[in-house]
Amino acid sequence: MFKRCGVVVQPYADARFIGRMWTSTLAWLLVLFSVASLVEPLAGPLATSVLMPFALLGSLLALVCVMCMLYAPFAWLAAAVGSSGAAVVRVSSALWIERPGDRRSFSLPSLTSARLSSSGGEVALRTDDGDIIRVRVDDPGDAERLVGAIAAGRARGTWSARLYDDVPPPLRRRLFVGVAALVSLICWSVLDADVALSLGAVTGAAAWVLAALLREGSARRVLVAGSDGLSLRDDAGERFIPFSCIERVEETALGVELVLAGGEELPLTLVPPQLLRDPSETGLSMVLAERRREHLLALLRERSGRGAPEAGRAGALLERRGLPATAWRAALRRLVSESGADYRTAKLTREQALAVLEDGAAPAELRIGAALALSAWRDGQTVERLRIAAEGCASRDVRLALEQAAEGDMDDWMLERALSSASPGPRAVAPRCTLPAA
Repeated sequence: MFKRCGVVVQPYADARFIGRMWTSTLAWLLVLFSVASLVEPLAGPLATSVLMPFALLGSLLALVCVMCMLYAPFAWLAAAVGSSGAAVVRVSSALWIERPGDRRSFSLPSLTSARLSSSGGEVALRTDDGDIIRVRVDDPGDAERLVGAIAAGRARGTWSARLYDDVPPPLRRRLFVGVAALVSLICWSVLDADVALSLGAVTGAAAWVLAALLREGSARRVLVAGSDGLSLRDDAGERFIPFSCIERVEETALGVELVLAGGEELPLTLVPPQLLRDPSETGLSMVLAERRREHLLALLRERSGRGAPEAGRAGALLERRGLPATAWRAALRRLVSESGADYRTAKLTREQALAVLEDGAAPAELRIGAALALSAWRDGQTVERLRIAAEGCASRDVRLALEQAAEGDMDDWMLERALSSASPGPRAVAPRCTLPAA
């Protein structure tokens, strides 16, 4: 924690959003006008009624465009000035900027670059949305300490970092604008000028939309490490990799490479490739990326290949053995109840169930079974340990299942989903880290 630092927060993300909205609205307005120009000669006597919806929609788009155009300069000016003053800078589950009456947070994976001023008295942290947080420090050592805290920070029991791609970026808008201009020139030679311009505008707008879709297709990908394994997430879904499936971990220039059971090689790029191509972006940004890589390597080497001794001893009692969810839940409750403990029945103690629950290397089935068994105890300590175990799961489905199991009211479909998502085999819908660019 850094007490009473001079902090300036520049919310460029809001200004960039207004700018994107303005350009998008202008592009769609151009598309609408071009389509209307092409439809008007074909409509004939019905042109007025046919073009009425175009006119209404165009008026709405024009209003939004004008409002964005008027507001954009103020948004950029407000972002450039920012909000400044003394604040407490704290790194825990997020980067917190705390002032009297004001408290802002920035997620740790979103902090992708850092730069130390030439005088060494200020650190500029940039988020992937464009926000800039400037923190005045006493010496460069404080800057590296702040970066180290960000790299090792945890949120709700899990550690996460942004993943990048080490492949060339997709074709950008300039190429599509060139294609649109070429179409306009070709149409100009064989059609009337107004029709050629309309076709060119429609082609250019379609090319712009296609470029935007390609850009959106490279959605942000995040690596989440929990007590049970690694989760690779993007807008398309999640791929969960238990630690038990990781056979070897190798350090690479841009991150780490995992060798999974079955021989699959999975590269995880934590160092942005542009840092190696652009010398002006090195310095603290490289320190932040390398610290994240070091932290992930230490975590993987600590947890990969671990056994599950408690799961081995209590597994025979917690296994589902093909029972329906309702019957399994009832059997687990009988297992921990006092009435089920006689000389013919093996009884599972609370400590044994907690040991299995808190063992990230234990199979998801046994951990969920332990949570169902522990739902019979409602004391504060057990509930708290159930909550902590659930928060430490990298697999979202297993986390939700543990949370529901702790309440003793888990849905059958959630159980099946959690068990299937935690299976060692790769899922067909799982996002791959090597896809071109989130």
